Amino acid sequence: MTSLTRKNVHVTMHLVNGENLKGTVVIEKTARLSDTMNNLNKDFIVLIDYEDKGHIINKSHIVQIMENEDLEIQS
Repeated sequence: MTSLTRKNVHVTMHLVNGENLKGTVVIEKTARLSDTMNNLNKDFIVLIDYEDKGHIINKSHIVQIMENEDLEIQS
């Protein structure tokens, strides 16, 4: 099912505790990933990893987030 107002973005996220997460973040269809990260009205972001586990992450704990343009899901 596709949404008219949101889109999925595949990302790799590096956290302050050294953990790396890979998965999907849902953002506004007209927004860039950087717009979502710089939005001061929201402190948290939700990432669904490739094992369908949800992570609610405080944006201040994210060191780096990169969009994965060339997605290769490994089992």
